[in-house]
Amino acid sequence: MPPRRRTSRSTTARTVKAGQSSAARKFAAAKNGEAAPKKAAPKKTQAKKAAPRKRASPRKTAAPDLRVPDPGERVWVLDVPFEDRSAAGAAGARWYPGPRVFAYYGTELPEYLQPYESMPYSLQRWLEDDANDSWREETTRERAMVPRETQLESVRRHLAALEADFPYFAQMDSTGLGKTLAVCEAVRQMSAAEIGTVLVVAPKGALPGWRRTIADSEADIEPSDRKRWLLITYQSTKKLLSVPPETDLGKRKRTQNKRTISLGELRFEMDVVIADESHALMNIESQQSQILWRYQEAARSVVWMSATPGYQPLHFAYMARAVERSLGVEILGEDDYLGYAVTMKWAEFLIESGFAVKAGKASTGLTTWRWEPEDVARRERDIATVHRWLSGGAAAWSISRPSPPTPREPLGQELTATQKRLYNSAWVDYRKELGLPIWKAVGGKRVLQKNPSTRAATLRFRQKCSYLRIPASADQVRTWVKAGNQVFVSMFYRESVAALAQTLRDEGLDVAVVDGSMSSPEQEESIRRFQTGKVSVIVSTTTSAINLHTNELLLPEGTVSTLAPRVTLIHDPRWTPIDIRQIEGRANRIDKDHNHTTSTCYYGYAEGTVEEEMVLTGIERIADLGSIVGQSDLIDPEAFLAALAQ
Repeated sequence: MPPRRRTSRSTTARTVKAGQSSAARKFAAAKNGEAAPKKAAPKKTQAKKAAPRKRASPRKTAAPDLRVPDPGERVWVLDVPFEDRSAAGAAGARWYPGPRVFAYYGTELPEYLQPYESMPYSLQRWLEDDANDSWREETTRERAMVPRETQLESVRRHLAALEADFPYFAQMDSTGLGKTLAVCEAVRQMSAAEIGTVLVVAPKGALPGWRRTIADSEADIEPSDRKRWLLITYQSTKKLLSVPPETDLGKRKRTQNKRTISLGELRFEMDVVIADESHALMNIESQQSQILWRYQEAARSVVWMSATPGYQPLHFAYMARAVERSLGVEILGEDDYLGYAVTMKWAEFLIESGFAVKAGKASTGLTTWRWEPEDVARRERDIATVHRWLSGGAAAWSISRPSPPTPREPLGQELTATQKRLYNSAWVDYRKELGLPIWKAVGGKRVLQKNPSTRAATLRFRQKCSYLRIPASADQVRTWVKAGNQVFVSMFYRESVAALAQTLRDEGLDVAVVDGSMSSPEQEESIRRFQTGKVSVIVSTTTSAINLHTNELLLPEGTVSTLAPRVTLIHDPRWTPIDIRQIEGRANRIDKDHNHTTSTCYYGYAEGTVEEEMVLTGIERIADLGSIVGQSDLIDPEAFLAALAQ
């Protein structure tokens, strides 16, 4: 393997702070018999037949790693979809349970297996390079993307924080300002002697863009001096852990997951950990958040990237370490916390700091916390405090700049008499199933009751509403296309996507579809068809990490997207401002000439229904989001309300 600075030692199957969490110590103590003795069982008055012994909990057995290739051959680690595993096995690939991958050994990769070849910077490519002890051929060339001054300003602030011995950085620029290129440029300029390996966790739709940006940012660097990148999705973070073979994982799947997260060893040594669309970590108790938290604790530098990092104080628990270090206060201290323990410590810190955070009880018996400011002044005070934490303290560890205002228009859609009857029927069924009114009055507003038992009924009702408005949306899309626009339609349900796409196709329009069931290459193919003008409409359930704006530089071919004006239709209103703001940013972005491209965002809703309340609630929360990240001009709720009233 070429002598890259970062690879003087193998980074695969290494342990970083493995088993050092508090959960690991407690589990080890219990295993060694150090736990408190159990309460003695009461004596029986008469002998009973001894109960049969339970089978011991299954243990994870040691599995073979990839063997070293024989002279003259190499190994290909393959990315095989689950449904193609049998076919790949028949073609000569073999499943290796240790690294949990398919691999093929030989002199050439058979034609049938070539579609499963690993992608650059993927986990499969990482394991393949280590197994072969050699890199694939790499060349140098001129860079196609040159960072603009605003991105270089972000780089300078990022590196200044590292120079001040502050390892955390929050890149919170608004959507479309080029956060990915700015972070790649910062990593490029980090000392090669200290920073060699980089982990990027991102949504599936963002991976193609990351691959292109990484390759271009290092295109003019000698291959031996390049850093080693690993790209992985949030849903695949469990692959970043390995469990020692002697570890008892238990029988229940939930127990196995918890022990894997707390006791598993980190498979890779990572100098830099980057969380793209870091609002995915707001639930610090999720499996993916806990796994990434462990990698962040072991890394030399941590970067959070999101235009929408959170819109209320409880959302920022994943930044607790940075806030702790910036303010010089103790939130977590030197202890190793995971999941609920982090939530608890963060909530306690907020309460001690005077936030309007109130404790409650969940159905599990655990304490939960909610942010409930009693008035507007208290709300603004709490939001302003979080903003000060993110923007000040011991070091300037964040950057947040607004993009030009996004044009927004409410789009009330009338229901026909038949559709109104169906809507009212669905509404009555919905209320009947709940057994109580779905809306309640709070502070003069109608607010949806947040009862977990209503979730399934809520989804069914909203899906019916989405279906009823498909004809109206189809008519509007046709009008926009006839006027020379390309249209991006955001929907929530895959069934609604399929129905709208088929309706438009039946009327002669070419439509591309992007949803979560598609692989990254399939999503990229649909996006390219839209960007190159082969189709005039794209319908998607994806809220982030895709580019649909005009005059985009399309790599690696170097062409640009069409110059036709873009229109965005949010067919299904969303509750959370994070989803809304991310959707707005898909076509409102900076183009290759560093100009802002504008796409008017239309909010669809059925007039005279509860969907109007959903739109207004989402708009008001976007204003809170803007205040937290320091972009008070992100939206003007009053202007939107005025447009709604017209």
